[in-house]
Amino acid sequence: MDQGWSSWLVHLTYWSSTSVLVSWATCDATVADSAPPPPTVNQNSVVLVGPAPRRHTQAVVGVATSYVHDYGKLSQASYASPLLHHVLLSGLTPGATYYYTLGVPVSLAAGAAVGPGPKEYSFKMPRASFPLRIGVMSDPGQTYNTSEMLQHLIASQPSLVMLGGDFTYADTWLKPDEHIPEEVQGPYSYQPKWDTWGRLFEPLLSRVPLIHTNGNHEIEALPDGRRNVAYNSRFPVPGVGRAAPVSFEPVTSSSPYSNLYHAVELPGVLKVISLTSYSPDQEKKGFGSSRDEQYKWLQQELENTDRSVTPWLILLVHAPWYSTYASHFKENDCMREGYEPLVTQYDVDIMLVGHVHAYERTKPVRNYYMDTCGPVHITIGDGGNSEGMNKEFIDTMKRQPDFCDHPEDGKQFPRDQPERCLSWQKGHYCFKEQPDWSAYREPSFGHGTLDLLNKTHATWSWTKNQGGAFNVADLVTIVRGSGGKACSAPPAAAAAASGR
Repeated sequence: MDQGWSSWLVHLTYWSSTSVLVSWATCDATVADSAPPPPTVNQNSVVLVGPAPRRHTQAVVGVATSYVHDYGKLSQASYASPLLHHVLLSGLTPGATYYYTLGVPVSLAAGAAVGPGPKEYSFKMPRASFPLRIGVMSDPGQTYNTSEMLQHLIASQPSLVMLGGDFTYADTWLKPDEHIPEEVQGPYSYQPKWDTWGRLFEPLLSRVPLIHTNGNHEIEALPDGRRNVAYNSRFPVPGVGRAAPVSFEPVTSSSPYSNLYHAVELPGVLKVISLTSYSPDQEKKGFGSSRDEQYKWLQQELENTDRSVTPWLILLVHAPWYSTYASHFKENDCMREGYEPLVTQYDVDIMLVGHVHAYERTKPVRNYYMDTCGPVHITIGDGGNSEGMNKEFIDTMKRQPDFCDHPEDGKQFPRDQPERCLSWQKGHYCFKEQPDWSAYREPSFGHGTLDLLNKTHATWSWTKNQGGAFNVADLVTIVRGSGGKACSAPPAAAAAASGR
């Protein structure tokens, strides 16, 4: 008999140094030939939490939501999600371990101890001090390579996990074991892939809080214009002016940034700012313009960051600004042009990205020149996805793509990033040799580990799947930059031609 204890898709989202969001699902998802009704909100969104196993001292109540994905004539079936619960636990102590159970009826929640029944989980809040270990992945999907990466990441025992978007690749599937063929016209997404992904990652994310951003595969545009419905319903983030999630609105033309950018902080250690590369508002108004809502918010967020209190500053974005791979080459140059002066002015240390299904680390770079005022850019889109590895470097191809000679045609820009920004280096749009700012690159699956050692030094390591959990292929010490005032103006040498 279901007593409200059949919980699945359990994951934690880092909210602040003293709070995490606990999320899980109850009920079953349904797939039908016509749009099925969403599940009725008839269960308690309750978390029992305490400092010792089966000794729960607090019952916290949250909210529940659900959604329906219906592609009309485009789809063979429509999908209604399970009931998705979100409960914010606050007043937690950094470095402390907590034990929790889910969905326990209120009639039982009053007791301090819970006997056999609901499964108990545990997590440890990140310490607000050094050293701090962060696991990093992007574009994981759900393949054999994903499973291997995930096991290696778990073995590294991080205190936090960062995910740079493209969670499930549900929008590339037509059926459980069949990809969408090229001849299928229009958008579609096989939503049960969100559920299988949640099951796969539950052993990690039910124990380690997640910081994330969205990628192009989270858009999942519906015929009625709504976007990011599944992502916003399943993975809410801290919002401006709210303590806990109370609504789960999709991205629309009237709400073009819903759930798409946010910042979290661990005082004394770091701030992570998650930005989107994909908003319908950016397509209309331009990255970094006076009308760009995200840009104006970012500027204020950076201005309000006291680096004497929070030394490390990290950006988490999906599409790279710097990459030497042929795939997705310079797709995000408009965001780079618009945002990079702000990023260097405020001395951002590291930028973590995905999208390109391979690994690459740069030296500090700004405007396509090595520059200590620029952040280190790390492409970590090698989490395992089902689309395969991107193996070709733009500078080593025997025959470069046509857009290298005619970038003005815009064939290199996808529909999700239609704004065209063109830049040339040494008289060429595409690199003819590996740039000096490209420090290490390798097309292999794997994950990253960022160890923040103190206020000025960190160790970054990239572990590839081949060779076991501790086969570190790239290891480097990152030293924090020189400060905002010294880096407020662009370098004189970086007069590369560019334009929109």
